[in-house]
Amino acid sequence: MDGQAGFVVSNFEYALAEDAEVNGACPDGMTEGYTNQGDVFVGAPDLQRKEGENEQDYVRRLFQSAFSDSGIENLCQNPELGSPNPTFRTVSAEVPVDGIDLDGRASVANGETPAGSCAHDDFPGMNGETGIDNQFYRVVGCNKSFQSTGQSNIFDIVMLTGAWGILITLDGVDDIVNDESVEVGFYANADPIQLSPAREPLPFATYAMTQDPRYRATTSGRIRNGILTTDPVDVRFHWVVNSMRLDRPLERAVARLAISEDGTLDGYLAGYTKVEDLYNFKFGFRNATDGTGQLAPVRLRAGSSIGAAFVLGHTCEGAYYALYEHADADPDPETGRCTSISTQYRLTAIPAFVVDEETSSVNEELDAAGNRRDPY
Repeated sequence: MDGQAGFVVSNFEYALAEDAEVNGACPDGMTEGYTNQGDVFVGAPDLQRKEGENEQDYVRRLFQSAFSDSGIENLCQNPELGSPNPTFRTVSAEVPVDGIDLDGRASVANGETPAGSCAHDDFPGMNGETGIDNQFYRVVGCNKSFQSTGQSNIFDIVMLTGAWGILITLDGVDDIVNDESVEVGFYANADPIQLSPAREPLPFATYAMTQDPRYRATTSGRIRNGILTTDPVDVRFHWVVNSMRLDRPLERAVARLAISEDGTLDGYLAGYTKVEDLYNFKFGFRNATDGTGQLAPVRLRAGSSIGAAFVLGHTCEGAYYALYEHADADPDPETGRCTSISTQYRLTAIPAFVVDEETSSVNEELDAAGNRRDPY
């Protein structure tokens, strides 16, 4: 309407590949996690399980001791204290993956690397494309939790509770099929997603975009034969884990989205993520905050990251060093170490009315305990 269109993201997930048992991505086997909960702690030789000690008593003693002694560090909050872990397996086979070409060339790790870039092996695409930059998949593709039945690629559950959301806008559209110049906006959603009784996102609901400039980004784009492609732009969205708030940044992000006849967008949002940022929001939660914006308690951050490692079957230091090993962008000018890794998301967005208005919750006067604050 009047050259404008709005969308709310209704499905969001990492762009990965077929399961490893299907595509043969992991001939050396799958990633393994810690074998003993005491293995995650550094400087605590007495925290191994005692003979005859049951699991419940051991875990209680382990965490009470570890968090009461400032001299004991854990590898999930301090992965640099560990070393590359051979039980953390990465994708070594050339298999088709989801995603798009981010750097405009088919890169080969042992080939000639242009100045200012990082050596890496690109993947072929699902439809025969070449040069797919998706090194995050190379890191996690041998982890059982990133297979189709795993728990690490499920965003919708938390998104649909209203914890976070993403809005997309188009402006200056003359032709929804072919238009060489449109403006594209990416915004964090300031409202919970409206759902049907079957808990399906409703099209044509109205949403307010966030007023926080950190979570607002605009760029130029073009539509050719119904495919929207954008120029690179830095975006940032919210993420919630175990009641903790984190940021999910994506630098030099490019969208390639097909526009269907019913107005739905479907495709990729891809770019580069700083390794430290990706480790924080996906594995370590080191900079997670509480509902007041303060750093979350260390017990919550550490306990969540350690618990995730055991449940999802990885080692924290293994993930950390694997991310750096396969990082494919932003080499440090002094050390040459690459500091960012290509990261791709697959998304679907349905039509919505997006307004640039401040919105508020009926509960915003409640404190963290659910008590109404005294306005005076």
